[in-house]
Amino acid sequence: MKRNEWIKEIAVYVFFALLLYLFYKSVFAFILMVPAVFFFHRYNKKVLADKYRDVLNLQFKDALLSFSSALRAGYSMENAITECREEMLGMYGESAPICRELDIINNQLSFGVPLETAFEDFAKRSRSEDIGTFSDVFGIAKRTGGNLVEILQKTSSDIASKIDTRSEISVVIRSKRLEQNIMALMPPFIILFIDLSAGSMLAPLYETILGRIIMTICLGVYIAAYFLSRRIMKIEV
Repeated sequence: MKRNEWIKEIAVYVFFALLLYLFYKSVFAFILMVPAVFFFHRYNKKVLADKYRDVLNLQFKDALLSFSSALRAGYSMENAITECREEMLGMYGESAPICRELDIINNQLSFGVPLETAFEDFAKRSRSEDIGTFSDVFGIAKRTGGNLVEILQKTSSDIASKIDTRSEISVVIRSKRLEQNIMALMPPFIILFIDLSAGSMLAPLYETILGRIIMTICLGVYIAAYFLSRRIMKIEV
């Protein structure tokens, strides 16, 4: 995990701790809610994996175009992969996800692994629908014969169009996603403001059983609303 990703994950834990403080103000309640940290950890790992997959998909689109161009230029399948890797290295750098994946494929080819098998492994590692589609088409084309270059070029064009559409949608809703994040931060800061400016108004919510039940319901509604908004903002293509 990169440094900025560690910082983001720590920020999530700090924010979660702040939520528990604002809604309960109780060490005992805080201890009872600590197991929820593991849920947030798993969710955060899923979010990071989705972001990694999005980056990989965008870079995979360029790799497909480079691979198809190398095949049209007369390169063999294996040499086309090597040429594609060199081009991606120039575009994205050594640490790019697509370069790491192409290195793995090249290593597998050097040990005699068939290219279609290497692509299948790539699809399994990435868990990407687009890469899986390309892997399936490539494997079928290799087994059935035909104009492999033309088939791959058509498939690459279709997948690239799909990835471009997904990228355009992401750009369009980016401002809405920012608004969603701001709205998610508003309730805790409102509670914090009231607590600091007029704490006696919230005292019954922290000192009575009914108050704690109400705060628990409010916390549940807040968390449910957050995940619902995230789900709404996730548009599949």
